[in-house]
Amino acid sequence: MEALKAGDPERIGAYRLVGRLGAGGMGQVFLGRSAGGRPVAVKVIRPEYGADAAFRRSFAREVEAARRVGGFFTAQVVDADPDAERPWLVSAFVPGPSLYTVVGEHGALPAGALRVLAAGLAEGLDAIHRCGLVHRDLKPGNVIVAADGPRVIDFGIARALEASSHTVSGVVAGTPAYMSPEQARGDRGIGPASDVFSLGSVLAFAATGRAPFGDGHPAAMLYRIVQEEPDLTLVDHELRGLVAACLTKDPDTRPTAAGILDSLTGDTVTDHWVPAAITRMISEFEAAHGVGTGGTDGGAAAGGDAGTEADADADAGADGTTFADTPADGGTKTYEAGAAPDAPPPSPQRRRGLARLIPTRRRGGRDTPDHAGPAAPERSLAQGWNGLAWGAGVADFRARFPGAAQENGEWWVTGRGPETFCGVTMDAQYAFNARGRLCLIAFYPEPGDRERLPVSVLETLGAPDGTSTRWTRGKVVVDVKVAGVVATMTHTGFADR
Repeated sequence: MEALKAGDPERIGAYRLVGRLGAGGMGQVFLGRSAGGRPVAVKVIRPEYGADAAFRRSFAREVEAARRVGGFFTAQVVDADPDAERPWLVSAFVPGPSLYTVVGEHGALPAGALRVLAAGLAEGLDAIHRCGLVHRDLKPGNVIVAADGPRVIDFGIARALEASSHTVSGVVAGTPAYMSPEQARGDRGIGPASDVFSLGSVLAFAATGRAPFGDGHPAAMLYRIVQEEPDLTLVDHELRGLVAACLTKDPDTRPTAAGILDSLTGDTVTDHWVPAAITRMISEFEAAHGVGTGGTDGGAAAGGDAGTEADADADAGADGTTFADTPADGGTKTYEAGAAPDAPPPSPQRRRGLARLIPTRRRGGRDTPDHAGPAAPERSLAQGWNGLAWGAGVADFRARFPGAAQENGEWWVTGRGPETFCGVTMDAQYAFNARGRLCLIAFYPEPGDRERLPVSVLETLGAPDGTSTRWTRGKVVVDVKVAGVVATMTHTGFADR
C-alpha cells in the first residue's frame, strides 16, 4: 500500500482514505475506513468517465445490480455515489494478494487448493449471475486469495465502459488471455457462459502458472482462443475434465456456475486451504494493511492487493494479458483488453469484442496515409507507413502526429482517426519494440468489413505465402488473422530487437 499523494482526497463520502491500493482501468483504488473503523476499498472513477453522461447512467444501473449480489465468495458492494463529481464505489475489504501475485511468487497451486479455488469462484459467479450480472473480466488479478477462501472482485461495473463515448483514455474492460471466444469475435450476446469460459482459463492458470492459450501478442492470443484448443497437459487430472468443459468453444455446451459448484460439493475451506508459504504471505499482507487476520474484515476489494488492480490490469502477459498499462512481473509486457458486454442498445458506431482493444472512431474525419488506398505499392510498405519509417522512434511518431496518445501499454494511436489499408478503412495502433523503434502496426476493421479484408489485401498485394493469409514483402510481413478480425503489419528487422 502506498501513502496518499498530494492532490488525493482525504475523504470520499463518509469514508476516510488512508492509502493507495492501486490504479486500474476505471480509476484509482484507495484503502479507506468507515465511520465505525471498518476497512473498505474505495474506487474513484476517472474524471473523463465522470464527465460522460452515458457512462454515469450505465454505472448507476450496474452498481444497483451489484449491490444485490451476496454470498461469501464475492466482494460485497456496500456504498456508491454515481452522481458525485467523480463517481465512486465502495466494497468491503478482505486483505490478501491477488491470485496473479500468489502464483507469480509461489508457482501453481496444489490439487486440494485448486478444488477449493474452483468451488469458491463458481459460488461467487453463481451469486453474480443470479442477480442478472455478467462479470466480463474474470482473471487472476480479479481473484483475491484470502485466509478464509478466494473472492471474486470487480464485478458489475465493466459493462458501464461499453456505454461510454470517451475514446482517448486507452483503457477498456477485459483481458485477451481470459476472454471467451464470443468476446473475441465481438458477439453481442455475452452471457454467464462467457464467465464460465474465463473461469476455466483462471483455473488453468492457477494449476500451471500460465494461461491455457499461451501469451504473446494479444491478437495472436485471441486467434488461439477462437480457433485452437487449450493446452491442459499440466492441469491436474482430477480437474482437467472440468476445466476442459469450461473451455468448450460453444457457450451452450459449457456447464453453469451452479453446475460446477454442485460437482465440487464437499470441497470446503479449512484454516489452511493454501500451502504454508502462501498463508504467511496473506498474514504479511494483513499486517501491512493494518487489518485483522482470517478475513474477519469483510469481503474482497476492488483492487485487493496493494496494486492488485494494477496486477489485474497487467495480468495478460504472464497470465494472459490485459491490453493496457504496466509491464507484468518477469518483464512480460501487458495490455488492458476490451470486453464485449451486451450493454444497453449500442449506437451504430459502438465497438465490441476485439475492436474494443483500441479507441473508437472519432467523429469528423479519418486519417488516410500518404500511400494507403487500394493500390498501396509494396515499395512503400517496405519503407514504412503513414509517412513514418520502420524503426522510427517514439519522438519521431509524436513529431509527425501532434495529437498522438499512448494507450494499452506499448501501443500508440495517431489521434487522427481511422486509416485506410488496402482499401479498407480501419482503426490502427502502432507498437514499438523494447528499444523504442516502430516494429508493428495493427488494423481493426468494423464487423461489416471483416470478410472483405483478406480479399482486399489479396487484390492489393497479390499472391500470399502459400495457402495462408500472410504476405511477406522483404522484411515486412502482412498477416490477416481470425477471419479478418485484425490485420497486422510487422517489420521483422525490428520486431525482436
